[in-house]
Amino acid sequence: MALSMTKTVSVATKSVSFDAAYCIVATIAGSKSHMLANVEFRVAREGALIDCRGYPFSHDCESADNCIRQAYLHLKTLPEFANAVDC
Repeated sequence: MALSMTKTVSVATKSVSFDAAYCIVATIAGSKSHMLANVEFRVAREGALIDCRGYPFSHDCESADNCIRQAYLHLKTLPEFANAVDC
């Protein structure tokens, strides 16, 4: 599971946009209900790392979806991921 989206990163005083950045939940940590998804943004599936960020979310242990899938579903609700598509 992964997402593809336009990602803009700031480098010094310039902003650089990547039209088809590859986003993957690299790790997840937390407790039964509160988790932190560490997301890597890459130029392509096997491309260079362009950014890494943590996103907190609430995990539902009773859900049929595992915590990684729940992380992706949560990411897609955030404005930053408005243009993200599954890939």
